[in-house]
Amino acid sequence: MSHYGITAVHWNVNLGDIDEVQLHKIVRNESKGTFLLSHGEPTWCSDVVELIRSGNTVWVMVPDGQGNHVNTDHVRVNVKPGGHQYLYSCTKDGAPTTSLTDLPRYRASDDPPLAPPLPD
Repeated sequence: MSHYGITAVHWNVNLGDIDEVQLHKIVRNESKGTFLLSHGEPTWCSDVVELIRSGNTVWVMVPDGQGNHVNTDHVRVNVKPGGHQYLYSCTKDGAPTTSLTDLPRYRASDDPPLAPPLPD
């Protein structure tokens, strides 16, 4: 099984939830014996749900202040009433956290335009 990291999220205003994430595969740097994040790609949450359900591990990745990222909490799947599956973050022992929703948010090309700033 593989390991993946999420470094940013896209918030869907209409859903009131995360619908897409910046997903990176975690790869081993054989020459240094360390792990690196591959180039991230916007990925639908439903695809991340399938990765997790298939036995892969997904982490919340936060900047370490030195240009790298470190894994913090696990990303898991939960189901809302009506069957909508969604992602959430939790500690190793399963206690929910806000680390996934606290990640930086990015805008997608199909997002509605931002409202212009109000005049002073």
